[in-house]
Amino acid sequence: MLRKRMLGCLLLAGSLAIVACGKKETPAELAAANDTSPLSFVPADTPYVLANPEPMPEATINRWREQAQQVWPLLIPMLDDAAGKLGEKEPKFKLLFKALIEEFRTRSTPEQWQEIGLGPKVRSAIYGVGVLPVLRVELTNVEGFKAAIARVEKAAGMSLGTARVGEQDVRTFEVEDGLGLIAFEGSHLVVTVVPKAADEALKRRMLGLDRPAQSIAASGAFAAFDKSQGFLPYGSGWLDSRRLVALIGTPQSGVPGEALDPICRAEYDAMAAKMPRLSFGYTKLDANAMDVRMRLELEPALAKSLVDLGSTVPGSARSDALFDFGFGVPVLKARDFLVAQADLVAKAPYQCKDLASLNAEFAKLKSGIDKTMPPPLADLIGVHMTIDELVLPADAPPIPSDFAGSLLVGSNNPMFLVGLAQMSMPPLQKLHLNPDGKPVALPAEVMGAVGAKYEAQVAMGPKVLGLAVGKTAIANLSAAVMQTPTADGTIFSFDASGRIYQLMGDLFSNPTITASMPAEQQATMEAQRKLYALYAQWFKHIHMRMAFTSAGIDFVETVEMNPATPAAQIAQ
Repeated sequence: MLRKRMLGCLLLAGSLAIVACGKKETPAELAAANDTSPLSFVPADTPYVLANPEPMPEATINRWREQAQQVWPLLIPMLDDAAGKLGEKEPKFKLLFKALIEEFRTRSTPEQWQEIGLGPKVRSAIYGVGVLPVLRVELTNVEGFKAAIARVEKAAGMSLGTARVGEQDVRTFEVEDGLGLIAFEGSHLVVTVVPKAADEALKRRMLGLDRPAQSIAASGAFAAFDKSQGFLPYGSGWLDSRRLVALIGTPQSGVPGEALDPICRAEYDAMAAKMPRLSFGYTKLDANAMDVRMRLELEPALAKSLVDLGSTVPGSARSDALFDFGFGVPVLKARDFLVAQADLVAKAPYQCKDLASLNAEFAKLKSGIDKTMPPPLADLIGVHMTIDELVLPADAPPIPSDFAGSLLVGSNNPMFLVGLAQMSMPPLQKLHLNPDGKPVALPAEVMGAVGAKYEAQVAMGPKVLGLAVGKTAIANLSAAVMQTPTADGTIFSFDASGRIYQLMGDLFSNPTITASMPAEQQATMEAQRKLYALYAQWFKHIHMRMAFTSAGIDFVETVEMNPATPAAQIAQ
């Protein structure tokens, strides 16, 4: 009988082997099975992901390496200071923080970081399996990373827990209402959090022991996303609010909870449809420049309502200035937009009990703003401030020894602003302004003691009142007040020269400011001064902008670097 059973098993195994050999996998299936990139573990239906399918460009890595080596000696003392100030309410965190500082204290070169597995040319991904988060990153030295964990545990006097998931060894740690898991799979470090009651099947999915039926690598979804958005493969991703909301109260979420009733489900889905996705990524990245864009996609009708508010920032962004800041404030149009949103809620109140409080909030909002607004507030449409020059003395109170700058106020009735100013300051009654952009000298007595040192002029355009101090600013005043705002939807802009960091560093070294400080605080200020001196040499220009577009709300940041500076030239 035993022989017959063994023979049957052998025949069955042989039959299965023949069937398996007869099944031909497609090239795509073979490629997916052999793919070990972090993206190959990300489910195609993940609600959120941030990943770099490719390592950073070599030139960028080299530049960042130089900067890291320059800044590291300054950061460590600041971290020591922060560790010393940690309260005793979290003694375990304080011990862990100090242990981490000791582990990283002397690691200032790429070779030293690679000893513990942290190299620059790696790929990584943060993503959701359901709503639960996973971090997956390639390590250059897994055993080195494990050894670093052991040293930190010993120094902190605490240890991670241990467990097994299938055949996988797992380290564990407690989090609020959950359990953290750390695993090393091949060259990957995997960190995730699951509910404390999670079964083994969920843990296997989170750790990637059971791969998704289809990944965003195999489906091509991530590559297609980057191409459609114009993103580079060095760090990009999305948060899909519709997918995220659809998972609430479902078994696929990975989080236990009650299922939503049909009314709540419909209202949550409708809210998500208003803002369906947040996307972000690099559009330029090299050793000398970086461009990043984040976009909050909006329902077309909602996006159009914001675009209709118009670009109302007076003047234009000045990339050649020391500092330039502007924002649009179309007060009346913004009020009408908010009232319209409140009216929509009033006509169709939320029925879901979890959202019922929004009905009262929108009603309160409307009652607070749906009233006649007095001028000049009602006429306000934007503000723009520019600093062209600012020189602070090194050994005196931080009062500018040289200054040039301007202030523009956008208004539907700038003449009313002039009238208010003349009523409050009698010397201004001598001014005679017309909306023709022609500058007029500001009476010296208005400027007080500063008036003898700096020339100041005012000018008015059809919708802008401007004040300029100093020759550089005065030269641009007439054109600025007459300029029509650009039609690119800009609602906020910020520009700064790297020189601004040098000024900040000068403030931290000014004896008038530091003299009254305790010795240890003076040491911190000196470290800050050196840090800002580095920034001044690194950064040439920084630009940020927020704009309303037909696709949604765009947030753009552009950083332009100065030529690389050897560490030996950094001011000490």
